[in-house]
Amino acid sequence: MPTADFFASLGLFTRRGFLDPDTCARLRAEVKHAPANPSTVRADARSYEVDRSTRSTAWAQVADEAVELVEARLASVLPEVAQQYDLPLTGVQRLQFLVYEQGDFFKPHRDRAEGDDEASFSRARAVAAVIFLNGEGDPTAGEAYRGGELTLYGLFDRSDGEGEGLGFPLEAEEGLLITFPADVLHEVRLVEEGKRYTVVTWFVT
Repeated sequence: MPTADFFASLGLFTRRGFLDPDTCARLRAEVKHAPANPSTVRADARSYEVDRSTRSTAWAQVADEAVELVEARLASVLPEVAQQYDLPLTGVQRLQFLVYEQGDFFKPHRDRAEGDDEASFSRARAVAAVIFLNGEGDPTAGEAYRGGELTLYGLFDRSDGEGEGLGFPLEAEEGLLITFPADVLHEVRLVEEGKRYTVVTWFVT
């Protein structure tokens, strides 16, 4: 399975060890003890709703201190991300601390919607960011999970037009940050075992 280095070779900004193991453990504990709500998906240009047939995951409402810690780390790499994608990025949107349990998934989708009738926060999304608070492995041996691969599509242009259908799953690891343009088609495949903890946000222009 492709590692972060593969995606970096394609021009995506990645950072291994973006969060150290102790910080990841602390944030996982925050998520475990925080109240959580089902995550929503776009219903139309102006509204979002819970649709577990499309997106099955929970959004934990962690303490402000946890949010501020991750926001500060993201602010520290914002200039590098802006340079990587040649975009005038100004900050990040509200962080989502997500937990995918066994059987959870998120079908293929894009994070940015175009058009004047779309919500302003969706149009402002320029670069998606995913931070892994745990990695793939044997759930019986620790805080790991099986399945749940973040899979990106359309990273290669092909003359036959089939490039959009080629999906590359990321080999996740604890503390990893990966970013990609917010209009890239992607999915989270079914979690087969264990729990998958991530922080998701979007750099905006």
